[in-house]
Amino acid sequence: NVGNSTSSVPATVNSTEPAPEPEPEPAPPAELTFTAIPGQDESTLLARANAVSAYLENYIQNTCGVNVTVTYNPVTNYEDAVDALLDTVADFGWYGGLTGVQAGLRSPPAVYIAQRVEDKQFTSVFIQGEGMNITNGVEGAEGKSLAYGSASSTSGHLMPAYYLGEADVTPASTIFTGSHDLTVDAVINGTTEVGALNSVVWKNRVAANTTGGTSVYYTTPDFVDYLWVAGSGIVDKWAAIEGASSAAGCENVDTLLTEAFVSADAADPLAQALFNAYSTVGFVAITAGEYDPIEETGCSLGMIEEKYCTEPIPADLGNVGNSTSPVPATVNPNPIEPAPAPGPAPPAGLAAPTAQPVAKEPSDDDISSGSVKCRSVYFTAACAIAFNFV
Repeated sequence: NVGNSTSSVPATVNSTEPAPEPEPEPAPPAELTFTAIPGQDESTLLARANAVSAYLENYIQNTCGVNVTVTYNPVTNYEDAVDALLDTVADFGWYGGLTGVQAGLRSPPAVYIAQRVEDKQFTSVFIQGEGMNITNGVEGAEGKSLAYGSASSTSGHLMPAYYLGEADVTPASTIFTGSHDLTVDAVINGTTEVGALNSVVWKNRVAANTTGGTSVYYTTPDFVDYLWVAGSGIVDKWAAIEGASSAAGCENVDTLLTEAFVSADAADPLAQALFNAYSTVGFVAITAGEYDPIEETGCSLGMIEEKYCTEPIPADLGNVGNSTSPVPATVNPNPIEPAPAPGPAPPAGLAAPTAQPVAKEPSDDDISSGSVKCRSVYFTAACAIAFNFV
């Protein structure tokens, strides 16, 4: 009966119901990541990152109709920033001229996205401690203790060292502080007598009244510097975001990012916040050959391995934008700086882009021997996976 039934229950039951369909693979997260060289204090880097994320998320939503999170992945040193594109720690990043070239060569074919207006006519400054009165320009560092920023910094080491070398100036000693702000601090606290850093950071220290009695005694000639660089991995990542590439103007993520930066308008509060964070009046596209002199100077100073310096510069160099966005004829990024003291002329091509040499196409022997690593239409030399500073 119902209470004490002895009927057995089959161990298995045959069902006519079909087996459930496996769960579909979740879609990749709709996210782009970026990094930046740690050339300034952490609060400045974070403020910049927040401005970038807010502006680009809004721009991508309005332009492409998709919600994409733009996430900042910080690094602790310049070397990690350079490796970030290759290691997929970041899809794009903010670099100095020298580190930008290096990061791109490590993640071919990378793309130069954009630069600030001021980066077309950038300068470094040499500062002196309180009470000093150096009046002989770049030669003032002769026999004195000198602080640089990072060894991989364009404006905090590469170009200052170039101008010292051209003037045959030998400091008594040099140290690397790791960042522009720490260079100012080193001169303030007497760790060194003089220091070299980028002029925009110096201008911001003056505005914040945190120069501690230090002052500028020499400003270098112009050179190109900071830029946004996108690694090769961003293309596939963008393609995997559902619906991201379907809207007009959104098919190519490199073009999209270039347009996002160069079209930023100060009338947009998010764009103005971006400009304020980066101490700029706006962003512009990068023209072919602009960063050739940075690579050439790095080679001449032994800061780029010789095997890369001897490879031909491709004749088909270009930038994803080829933008016709207007660029002011003249820019003064250091309105509060004194006039530069007389000094050596800039290396050929630094004041303005120069004509590019005709590249020698690799022969079959070159390719079979492995002497040609790869070639990129976006970068200033045949690209290579391995690329290190000395």
